[in-house]
Amino acid sequence: MNDADIDLDRLPTDASGRLRGSVPVIDIGGLDESSRADAPVSRIAEACRDWGFFQVVNHGIDPALIAATIAEMRAFFAQPARRKEAILRTRENPWGYYHNELTKNQRDKKEVFDFTADGIDPVYCASNRWPDTADRFRETMRRYRDASAKLSLRLLRAMCAGLGLPPDHLDGAFDPDHTGFIRLNHYPVRDPLAERDDIAHLPVADLGVHHHTDAGALTVLLQDEVGGLQVCRDGYWHDVPPVKGAFVINTGDMMQVWSNDRYQAAIHRVLAMETSDRYSIPFFYNPSVDTHIVPLALPGSNEPPHYRTIAWADFRRKRTDGDYADYGAEVQIAQYRI
Repeated sequence: MNDADIDLDRLPTDASGRLRGSVPVIDIGGLDESSRADAPVSRIAEACRDWGFFQVVNHGIDPALIAATIAEMRAFFAQPARRKEAILRTRENPWGYYHNELTKNQRDKKEVFDFTADGIDPVYCASNRWPDTADRFRETMRRYRDASAKLSLRLLRAMCAGLGLPPDHLDGAFDPDHTGFIRLNHYPVRDPLAERDDIAHLPVADLGVHHHTDAGALTVLLQDEVGGLQVCRDGYWHDVPPVKGAFVINTGDMMQVWSNDRYQAAIHRVLAMETSDRYSIPFFYNPSVDTHIVPLALPGSNEPPHYRTIAWADFRRKRTDGDYADYGAEVQIAQYRI
């Protein structure tokens, strides 16, 4: 399916899921990163090929940390607008609060807070912007970020093993200086820019997030019980229902390039909330700043590379520009296809 040839957001939803299956739920409690024959590895590889999405249980992240992170997120978004806007992101510094984001040049009905590793980040040469007098918020978010990064590395190794490569084949592109980041998402029933004449914005925000793929290697998403996340497959939108205690995992653009299209960066979206606010927390696991992504030589495959080399830092900056404001069409891996 060619994203450019059809309005994907007009495709129907496969409400039952019976005809085309559903996003798999995988127990990774016994995940053996050294064994390519391990059952979770095989299931992860299959999910990356068929869906680009799966959910994991027995993932090892402390439920108490998850609960504390959710509580701090809710408290942050409950603040008055003026307090949140004191750390409003800019084109030069993408870290902090924002309520006017675009996806595919369409405004999303949501508000977000983004943060990355401590210090000056190497992509934008900017640092995190934290709320004043919020030490517990900051410390909780740091702990959750680090736990998400550890889980992401385990999943990355499983994905490599599923391609027939050594599990640590891509470690050098991430560990220890990945450029991943956490996003706190709030999808309110009421548009956060409704009746805001002091902020220039597109008038319509008809989805929580419009259809897109994630730029990096993989995403670890914690979603609440409300639901609304959907993935596009076989001409239908499929719900990704909340599973208690699970994380939703999806492959990103760079993993699709590395795998030479064996793994799919799935197109997904979030519906607009109509009756109940929704919260979620994605961790975007992104390569180190100097990483150049090229299709890997996969065992047993003689296929030529499908993509030209992608300089990660340049790709990331261009994607962020498209999210922040209407600076032209968002960069896509299709532009690098040979």
